[in-house]
Amino acid sequence: MKTVPRRAVIALAFAATISIATAAKHPAPPPPTNPMEDVDTDNDGTISLDEANVAAAAKFDSLDTTLDSKLDRDETKGHMSAAVFREADADKDKFLDKDEYMALVAKRFKAADTKNDGKIDGEELKTPAGRALLALIKQ
Repeated sequence: MKTVPRRAVIALAFAATISIATAAKHPAPPPPTNPMEDVDTDNDGTISLDEANVAAAAKFDSLDTTLDSKLDRDETKGHMSAAVFREADADKDKFLDKDEYMALVAKRFKAADTKNDGKIDGEELKTPAGRALLALIKQ
């Protein structure tokens, strides 16, 4: 049986430590994601209002953790700012029903549709209005 010199063991341990430290400082970038994924159901590269409404209804249902068909501020934290919540709360009852939520989605869709073609493309999604729409429809 052949023994490995102590210097070689130390050198290998040092090299492994450096590799791990370098990887920790420079992690691999996350894989690119398609912001339209799961929303663009017809795969045409755009989001229609119908597609946005389907995704928004599903998001509303997922946020409704109390299963009372309305959202309170606690249920929307992390998904919607307090100012946006107040804007959407048309009847000022401190809850959003699905109609109020969907009205906000329609408003955000219209603002994001800068080309006025009834569709939101990748370019429009990169705008502040597009990102605001995505916040309401993406899970």
